[in-house]
Amino acid sequence: MPLSLCMIVKDEAFFLHDCLAAAAPHVDELVVVDTGSTDGSKGIAAEFTDRVFDYTWHDDYAAARNYSLEQARCDWILVLDADELITPTDFAALRRLTESTTLDGFFLQQCNYNNDQSAFGWQPAQDLTLSRGFTGFTVNPILRLFRNRPDIRYAGSIHETVDAAIAEDRQGTLDMPIHHYIDANPARPRAARSLRYLELMERELAAAPSGRLYSIAATSAMYHANDCARARDYFMRAAELGYRPGHSLEGAAEACYRAQDFGAANDLYQRADAAGHRTPSMCLNRANLAVKAGDHQRAAALLQACLDLGGLSAEINDVIQRNIESLQARSGKHSA
Repeated sequence: MPLSLCMIVKDEAFFLHDCLAAAAPHVDELVVVDTGSTDGSKGIAAEFTDRVFDYTWHDDYAAARNYSLEQARCDWILVLDADELITPTDFAALRRLTESTTLDGFFLQQCNYNNDQSAFGWQPAQDLTLSRGFTGFTVNPILRLFRNRPDIRYAGSIHETVDAAIAEDRQGTLDMPIHHYIDANPARPRAARSLRYLELMERELAAAPSGRLYSIAATSAMYHANDCARARDYFMRAAELGYRPGHSLEGAAEACYRAQDFGAANDLYQRADAAGHRTPSMCLNRANLAVKAGDHQRAAALLQACLDLGGLSAEINDVIQRNIESLQARSGKHSA
C-alpha cells in the first residue's frame, strides 16, 4: 500500500538531509511541514520533495503534526523526526506489513542513542556504526505507523501521541527500531530542551493526567532538573495510571536510589521484579543494595543476573565479572 512520510521541522539542517535521503527511496510521498526555520531546512527538504508546507507555530505539537497528516495522500502514514532514521531493510518490512495487515496502527521501538550508562533503561549498542559512535541507547515504544484516516489524529501540545485515536485491539507492536540521534547535534544540548519540555508537560498534566506523559516528565525531572523526589512521584503516578507498570516502578526505585533512600528503592525494585520486570541496570542497583545490607551471596547472584540479561558496556561487564568473583570468595570465607 502507498506510504507517506510526514514530518514537522524547525531548524533541523544538521540532520534533515540524512533523514530524507534514507527515507526517499522507500516511501511514495514526503510531506515536510516547516514551523519557522531560519537555517536552510526548507531548502534541504525541497531537494527531495515539492510537498513542503509552512505552518505558523502555536506551542502545540499535535496541531502541527495534524496539519502534516492533512497533507498526506497515501493510504498509510509514517511519522519521523529529522534526527531519526529507519534502515532500508526495515523500510522494506514496513511496506510488506502495510500490504497485508488488518490492524490500523503500529508501535515501533524508538532507540534514543546516548553515552550515559546511568540513564534509566540504558543498554549497550551492538552496532557502533549504526549508533553513530554512541555506546548505548534507551528504548521508547512509540506509535508512528498508521492508516491515513481523518479520525486518526494527534493529541497533546507536548510529547504528542496518536494512540488514543486508534482502538487498542486495532494496534500492533513491531520489534523494529527507529534510530534516534537525540544527542548528536552539539548546538542543541538536550538538557536545556528537556527543562523547557518539562514545563510544558507539567502544564498539560495539570489539565489532563497521562501515564505516558508522567513517565517522560519523571525522566526529565530526574536527569535534567536533578529533582529525584519529583521524579519518584511522577513515576508512581505513571504506574498508578497503568503505563508500563514494571518500567515505571523501576524508574521510581531509581529515583529513590539516586536520592539515597535505599529502603524505599529496595521495596520498589522488589515490586517491579514481582511484576515480572527485570533489566540489567535494575539488577546492578539491587546488587549494590545487597552489598550495603551485607548479603554478598545475593549481590553476586544479582550481578550474574545483570550479565545474563546482556549487561551494560563491555568495560562495565568486566568490572561486574570481577566483582562477582570477589563477592563469591567473600561469601565462601564467611560460610566456612
